[in-house]
Formats: sequence, C-alpha cells, structure tokens
Amino acid sequence: MDSTWNEIHRLVQQADQLDADGRLTIFEFLAQTLSLIPLRDGFPTPAEIEEHGSLAKAAKKYKAPTEKGWNRWCREKRPFDRTDFSTDRAGVACGPASGVLVLDVDNPHLFDAWMQEHHPDESLPVTLKVKTGGHGERFHYYFQYPSGGEQYFCRSVKGIFDIRGIGGQVLCPGSLHPETRKPYIFVEIAPIAPAPLWLLEMSKKSDGGKKDDDEQSLPDRISEKQVLEIAPLDSFLSNLNLSDDTKQKILTTFPQGQRSEPSWSVLLGLLNANVDESTIKAIYQSYPIGEKARENPKWFDREIQRAKQIIAQNPIGVNMQLGFSSGANPSSSDSEYGIVNAFEVLTAQTSFEFLIDNFWPKDEPLLVTGYGGAGKSVLTLQIAMDLVFPPINGFLDKFKVLHGGHRVLFVQSENSLVGMRRRLELIRSAYAIPDDVIQQKLFFLGRRNDIRASGDIDSKQFQDIIKKQHGVIGFDILIVDPLISFHNKDENSNDEMRRLLDNFSEFCESLKISPLIIHHHGKFKQERGVGGGRGASAIGDWSPNTWELEYKEKDKKFKFIHKKARNFMLNDDAVLEMRNLRFTSLTSPGQSSGKNDTTYYVIKALQNLNGVAQTQTVLKNEVVNVYKAENPAGSITAVTAVKYITDAVNKNAVKAIPGTRGSISYQL
Repeated sequence: MDSTWNEIHRLVQQADQLDADGRLTIFEFLAQTLSLIPLRDGFPTPAEIEEHGSLAKAAKKYKAPTEKGWNRWCREKRPFDRTDFSTDRAGVACGPASGVLVLDVDNPHLFDAWMQEHHPDESLPVTLKVKTGGHGERFHYYFQYPSGGEQYFCRSVKGIFDIRGIGGQVLCPGSLHPETRKPYIFVEIAPIAPAPLWLLEMSKKSDGGKKDDDEQSLPDRISEKQVLEIAPLDSFLSNLNLSDDTKQKILTTFPQGQRSEPSWSVLLGLLNANVDESTIKAIYQSYPIGEKARENPKWFDREIQRAKQIIAQNPIGVNMQLGFSSGANPSSSDSEYGIVNAFEVLTAQTSFEFLIDNFWPKDEPLLVTGYGGAGKSVLTLQIAMDLVFPPINGFLDKFKVLHGGHRVLFVQSENSLVGMRRRLELIRSAYAIPDDVIQQKLFFLGRRNDIRASGDIDSKQFQDIIKKQHGVIGFDILIVDPLISFHNKDENSNDEMRRLLDNFSEFCESLKISPLIIHHHGKFKQERGVGGGRGASAIGDWSPNTWELEYKEKDKKFKFIHKKARNFMLNDDAVLEMRNLRFTSLTSPGQSSGKNDTTYYVIKALQNLNGVAQTQTVLKNEVVNVYKAENPAGSITAVTAVKYITDAVNKNAVKAIPGTRGSISYQL
C-alpha cells in the first residue's frame, strides 16, 4: 500500500464520513501490523431492535466475528483480503499475532478509583489510545504483547475494564459502532508501550475458556461486593429517577470550599429517589462527589441522618431545595416546581456549544424565514448535508461545522419524492457525497412513494410518530418545513402560536434534539411579523435564533440576514449565490481574504499536509515553504511562521490539540 500514517490518521478521524472503500483502506493499512478479523456488516434493522427489545441488544451481534474458530488469528496472523471484510467494521484479534494486549476501559472515573485502590503508586504508561464509538467516554489502550512465550488471556472487572488477550478482540480504529454509527478514533498517537506488570499478572491465568465479546469472568481477588461498590453509573443508577444534573454532579470534582452544596444536593436527590443508604454510601465511596465524605466519614453520616429528617418532616421543602434536580420532568403534569438559587445557576455543570459555529447553537431552535421561492428549502437541505458531511470550508464557506456525527430527520410537506430525488442526485454528483452518508444519516418522514408528511406538531399522536422514529434511527436534528403545514392554530394569534411553539420546544428537549423550522413570509411586507415571517409576532419572539433569506431579482443574488441571536453576537448580513443547489457566501468575514491575511498561509500549509500536522515543527516548516512558494521574492523566518500559526489558532481558523508531554498537533 502507498498510504502514509498521516493519511490513515486523517481517514480514521472522519471514518463515519467515508465511503466503504475509504474504511477498507484503513483496515488494509492497519492489517500490515495487526491481525484483523472480519466482523458483521451493517446495522440493526427496526425489526431486530423490536425483536431484541432495545437497540443496544440488537447491535451486540454486529460486533461479532463472522468466522468460526476466529480466535486462531490471535496466535496466527490472518492474511488480509478486502473481499472478506465488512465495509463498516473490522476486529483486532488480540494476542501474539497482533502483538498487542488491549485494555478496554468502560468507565474512566471508576477505573481511576480502582487503580487508586489496587495500584496507588502506578499510572498508565503513555501509549496508543483509541476512543470507542459507543456511548460515553470509553477508551482502548494498546500495549505490547510480551514476546517471551508466556500466554496472556482475557480478564475483566465487570463494568469497569476488560483486558483483551488471547481469545479476545476489539473493534479496529476506523470501525463504526453498530449502535451509534460513530467511528473508533485515535485520541493519543504514541508508540505502543510495554504492558504494565499488574495487567500482565492479571491476564496470565485463563478465564476458563469464556470468550464472550462483551464480558469475561471476574478476577478471583475481586469480590462481588467490591464490584457493586464501584459499578458504573449506567449499570445501577440509570434506572433511578435522577436528573442529568444530579448524575453530572456525582461525576464532578468540586474544589475545596465548594463541595458541601453539590454534595448536599446529590444526597437529597438520591434519598428522594428512594435509593437505599448502602448504595448511597457506595456512590460516595467511589465517585468524585464523595471526596469530602471520604475525608470525614462522621460528617457524612450526620449529613445522611439530617437529610432523612428533612425529607420526613418536609418533603415539599426537599423538592424546593432540589429545584429541577429532583428528577421530575418539568413538562409533566404532576411535576413540582421549586426554587433554584442563583449560585446553582452560576455553578451549573453545563456549557454553551454550537452545532455550526456562530450560526446555530446546540439544543436551541433555529428559525429560517423568507418569501416563497426564496430558496429556503434548498438552504435547509444544505444545512442538513453539511451537518452530516461537513465541508472543509464550512457552511456557506463561512461558518465552521464543528463535527459531522449528526443524523437529520426532515418532516416536510412541499417537496415530492421525484423533486427531492433530483436535488439529491445533483448534490451527490456535484459535491461527492458518499452514498452511505446519505443512506445512514439523512431521513424523511413519509411513505414508500411519498416523502411529504402531514400532522400537528402539537398533537400527542404526531409527536408519538416522531418519537418512534427517534427510537429507531436516533436523529439529533429535526427539520420542520414549513411551519404552516404542521399545525391547526390561528397563525395570527400570539397566544395560540406561543403555546404551540413552547410545547414543541419541550417535546424536542425531551428527545434531546435541535429543531430547525422553516417559516414563510406573507405576500406583502405588512404581512411580516417582527423577525419571524408572517403571522403573530410571537413566532419571532419565541425563536432564540432567526435568519431571513431574501432573493434579489435585480442582481440574481441572495441576501442572508441575521435577525436574532439570544446568546451570541449577531452576524453581518451576507450576500449569497447558488451554484449546483449550494449556496456560497460572497462576503465571508472571518475567512481568509487572501495573502494579506497570515491565516491564509497556515490554512494552505495544513491543506498540503492533508488537513493534519502532528507537531508544530512540521506545520511551521510547511508554512515557511508555502510563504516562499506564494512570494518568490520574499521569505519568513521560523519564528514568524509560529506567530502566523498562533494567530490562526486565535482566529479559530485552525484547531490546536494538546498531546502528551506538552506536544501540540494542528487540524483544519
């Protein structure tokens, strides 16, 4: 193969955006070193999900090897043949053939606690580290399999970590997780380190021949009680009536002087959810929330008794102290509102994120308005395509798409199957969108021969239809096009429209999805609501983020106007043109305008390096070369090149990624 490590690294990081040939290229390259085995192709079907009762159970068999006696390839390196392998995933047969032992950490918090208890003076060596495509923060650490002839097998501490040796396999980097469809990516590029002694000792003894892909027997020295006490959050807390905020507080390390308040809030939340005292103590022994309790057990015992007394004497008061952390759904009819003090707001474990940088905040509605025929549906389709397959230059060549792991559901009434097919055919051919991206990430609510839908987004019946599809495909972006087609309210009534949209927002929040709504202007200027198209002004008032698209017949250009932004600064108006059903910005502040902007040379250098520079030195040297090529009569020093790089990072044109031992890599 003629692929380089840098090229493969780039492909692995965007494996969910590649076509089948791209992922096979990854597997073929890695098979030069590792013993790879074929796994099942595809993803769970709706029928399989229904049969198994959940997506997680249905997905399990898609991680299984396809060959009987596959574990022979743990000792003997399997020859690689593209025709044998799935286009979605491959397995690494751990053991001497691959030369690796893999530490599979399911819960980093609990693993740290386990290490502190059993090996307090040791830390994991820096080695090749892979983030899995599954839910949460799960990692594979690759270590050298010793060459002395000793055999090392699979061992496990249930719910915390697994050791994969002879008889074990893990999904190969670049594979797509069958449940989430997210790729296994590199998060630490380093030479594979020798395995720690404790890991070798633990894996010397066979587990009795059990080769299940997901779970091995417990080490002899780990008791059932110990396992319970440090079991992962999702194994015994997920079924408790706890809010996400409470769960987050359990996992958060708070500085001294600020620990009592969150500890008290968690304690009330656990007791209010009828969690027994022994389990509560186990949580406080194992998670960061219990740091103060572990320092002062007597204080914690007193806290438990005090909390019990308060609950017994004044349950309503407890709900008020818990506020929205009580586990109740604020939108449910039987929920109880409480008091949330300002300090809790100030210290809330939350963050403001964008789906598309400086354009669409995550978990917030987006409203796009305009007259009929202005191009709103085309623009919306572009937003959807860019979210599932991010372009290098960003949305409109102006706004950076922060990641491409999204799945989009269109609920629309105006574009027929034939019309949408023509649009998608043009987009696919013009912009090289892989078929599997279109197949696996872009969906329409409709029937076999009609992708137009009808219904009321305020009705439980229609919401249940959307909710059912969410359970099947797991979309996180919902597009409603246009608003008028999906309600039966008086569009000129502020009261009715605000209630409709508030209820729809609560529905989207319950599914943890971000909605985009298309809304028409009337035929005349006076039919426009304030910043929100025609009808009631409440429509524009409701939306935290609103853009307006206008078509200028005179110069055949489009004007894109940022009407409203609740939590960030308004953008300047942009003039757009459309080619091959794609809008591009003719005014792109924030983008490099040319060679006068030093960012230009950094971006050009990274493009020459296939989008990634593993060290500052590599990028610095390439910036110097680019400048010389663009300006034959001049040159810059290495120091100046570093200033250019720093400036590009500060402008968010380039991403700096900290590595081990102070190293930094760079990406577009």
